[in-house]
Amino acid sequence: MVQAGSWGPWRATAWRRGSPCCSLGLDAESRLVAGLTVAMLFPLFITQAAQARQKPSSEVVGAVHGVAYLSPSLQSTVSYHEVHWRRNDTLNLAIRDSSGKVWYRNNSYRGRLELFPNNTLKISRLQKNDSSMYQLYLEDEMGKGLIENVLLTVYELVPKPTVKAKVVTGNPEQCEATLECSVGLEGVTYEWISPSEFQWDRVSASELLVSLNPSPDTYTCRVSNPVSSNNASLIYRHPCSWTDESSSATSCTTTSVLVALALQLLVLLALA
Repeated sequence: MVQAGSWGPWRATAWRRGSPCCSLGLDAESRLVAGLTVAMLFPLFITQAAQARQKPSSEVVGAVHGVAYLSPSLQSTVSYHEVHWRRNDTLNLAIRDSSGKVWYRNNSYRGRLELFPNNTLKISRLQKNDSSMYQLYLEDEMGKGLIENVLLTVYELVPKPTVKAKVVTGNPEQCEATLECSVGLEGVTYEWISPSEFQWDRVSASELLVSLNPSPDTYTCRVSNPVSSNNASLIYRHPCSWTDESSSATSCTTTSVLVALALQLLVLLALA
């Protein structure tokens, strides 16, 4: 949200005795009512102003170790007297003074900031804890100011998912298994993909219960966030074997299934 005012982004305005609002010639009762009204409404004004200050005019996403550009939503040709970038309204990051000289103030961002002539702030070598609300303060020579809030969210790159199959029922006629996929990150989206027709039930965001016929099939788990994605596949072969795409076994079979397979083997040996 872009806000304008004549207070200047780093000035405070205080009530003064004898100001026009206090010298209206009201009688005592009217002044008392007016004072009570102001006292009751002032906290509401403060709350609304604080909420407005925190509403972002734009949102930026970046990847850990990558680069983010925090840009004002309004690209103006106006030359401002001073330009300030802050984090959470308190931490000074970059300042361009009236002479055009740029100062970088905070040690935790040392060597990672660059303020461009169009007031865009570049942050390099992003860290996860760089995620925050950033404020751009613009002030002209008359002390009038504009504020823009930019929300930066930094995500880690999605690693290769770990996939495995837990067999529930395995026999020549039917194979039921729970497919599991995980990456150990928060804020990611899981998606299962298969090129053929199949029957499945979603157990959770990262788990899938499948019931297969004898035809071979491949299931791919795709994990993504706003800055990256990665995937891994499980290959199904009749009767109920599973391998990942690197051909290493990843199936986890329950005890009941092992017993059933052993009984089938004994029957086959008896018939031989």
